[in-house]
Amino acid sequence: MTRFLLRAALTLVLLLAGFAGFVAYRFHALSVQRHDPPQFSIAAEVKAADPLLGERIYAVRAGCIDCHGADLSGTVVMENGAMGVIHGANITPFNLGDWSDEDIARAIRYGLHRDGHSLRFMPSFDFAALSKSDTAALIAYLRSVPAVPRPSHANTFGPIARTLSVLGKMPVMFPAHVVDPTQGFAAKPEEGPTFAFGRYLAAACSGCHGEEYRGGPIPGGDPAWPPASAIRLGAEPVWTRDSFTTMINTGVSPVSGQALRPPMPVHLLKQFNDDEVTALWEYLKTLQ
Repeated sequence: MTRFLLRAALTLVLLLAGFAGFVAYRFHALSVQRHDPPQFSIAAEVKAADPLLGERIYAVRAGCIDCHGADLSGTVVMENGAMGVIHGANITPFNLGDWSDEDIARAIRYGLHRDGHSLRFMPSFDFAALSKSDTAALIAYLRSVPAVPRPSHANTFGPIARTLSVLGKMPVMFPAHVVDPTQGFAAKPEEGPTFAFGRYLAAACSGCHGEEYRGGPIPGGDPAWPPASAIRLGAEPVWTRDSFTTMINTGVSPVSGQALRPPMPVHLLKQFNDDEVTALWEYLKTLQ
């Protein structure tokens, strides 16, 4: 029996070592793989774009501020032994000054570094649904901010993050491997309190709540985060226009009566204007 247990333990150790080696090899391969960059022009749109709209997209609608910070020089996104220590990059002109408008657009939309490798821990699939005009406005804003002369922090990725990304369970780690490079720019409806604009805005919620907004575990999220809730609001009578607005303004769920938990961006929701809140409601209430 003792000999059998020793053999079983040795076999398990060898299997774990082999799997760890596979993870290390595959993670490195994904890190260094180069992609052909999608070709398009956006410089003319950037020149004509409104940086103030870009600032709103950055700071409120797209939530870029949560990773890149108020001064755009990067902030701590996650600090967890199993997942690693992950920071947003410095995206001020200090780092992006010599990037073309197209380089920046490809980073936003496709998760591509200008040298062709995938950015790491960049939710480009959330931003691939931005229109060309909104992408241009965001780039115009990035061009307008002061340079912060500080290199981006080096990220460290823990064993769970590496394993999940290799197994395809953490798309945020290597977005260029999951974003369709042939996907064109989305059409943007006129801004206003409408179903169409709400559907456009809601696309930024899909990274956590899923493409069908049914909720569930957040891919690549901190293990301490709770699962995302379903936001198909038409399925629950508790969700009325008033209760939805109250939730947005207060950060308290009308379902549980409790404060919404991280990573729900309550601080961003509270900055939505009446048209944005109404538009989201007009869309989400139709989802059963």
